[in-house]
Amino acid sequence: MRRSLVIACLLALSTCSLWSQQSATAANQPPSSEQVMKFFDIMHLREQMQTMLQTEQKQVNIMVGDMFSKRMPDATPEQRKQFESLMSDMANDLFKNYPIDDLLRDMVPVYQNHLSEADLAAIVDFYSSPVGKKVLKEMPAMTAEAMRISYARMQPKIEDALKKMESRVDAMANDEKKSGTDSKPADPKK
Repeated sequence: MRRSLVIACLLALSTCSLWSQQSATAANQPPSSEQVMKFFDIMHLREQMQTMLQTEQKQVNIMVGDMFSKRMPDATPEQRKQFESLMSDMANDLFKNYPIDDLLRDMVPVYQNHLSEADLAAIVDFYSSPVGKKVLKEMPAMTAEAMRISYARMQPKIEDALKKMESRVDAMANDEKKSGTDSKPADPKK
């Protein structure tokens, strides 16, 4: 009887151990590509990326426009028109044909490496809830505001870095001119 009880306990313990290992394995299993893409859809990631690109385009236009105005404060209307055309072409090249769908597919392995199937399910549950939906709804506006704040803080630093770079390039060019005029190679015909 005692022997049967010990065997029953050992059997119960080994069954529990196997069950917990299987549960842990399932909890650590990476999500499928379809699950990650569903997560992207619930997060409205495609739309968020489009909004982010539009915001970035506006910020780039402002920054480059400011640089143009500082470099050419007395630009003629024709020069301004040429600049605006150049900006429009650049924006089309950078932002209009941005491969969002390809980028999303490329991002799937990143999420699979960092999140388990259970993690992703919990995240999807949250963003499917009323609070999660509110966060998603407000996220583009919060991101745009944060980018404006970031740009305002970084613009002076960027301008300072550009000035330093410009002066270093000018110094290098001057050094090159000096070394080029001081050490001209001798004329081989002489």
